[in-house]
Amino acid sequence: MKRSVLAAIAAGLLLSGPAASVAPSSDPLSRMFAWWDAAFKQKDGFTAESFRRYFTDDATLTLEGKTVIHGIPEWVEHFRTIQASGREVEIVVPFKDVFQKGSRIYTYHIIRSRGGGKVGCMIAAGDATLEGGKISSIRLVRADLDDTARAKEADCWQK
Repeated sequence: MKRSVLAAIAAGLLLSGPAASVAPSSDPLSRMFAWWDAAFKQKDGFTAESFRRYFTDDATLTLEGKTVIHGIPEWVEHFRTIQASGREVEIVVPFKDVFQKGSRIYTYHIIRSRGGGKVGCMIAAGDATLEGGKISSIRLVRADLDDTARAKEADCWQK
């Protein structure tokens, strides 16, 4: 089911009409995830102050249709919890595809992880909404890649 949702979103993004082309890593969402990747590697990388550079105070994160974060304190708590798990996680930037249309940024990208002797890789598609140049919401659907698909995906970690 998730693969068909991702395929529909990807097709919709590509067929939705004219959009402003965004160079890799030049849009606010790409810049935020480049920061996020670096912050994940630092013990105190996720602070309210650092999130406020990229997000509105009431910013939300919605995954697979469920809002899991609302507001800066929850962004900090959510990602510190993942960081404390001991897993290594990275959002691959530049994205596979990204474009901006008005105040929305659409993306198709890889999320890779490893730890505890396991390697994981997801494909994600979705969008972010901007308010005043900051991210006010991110909505993503994600699907785990199986071993065969992960082996074929150059952006996935293999070990």
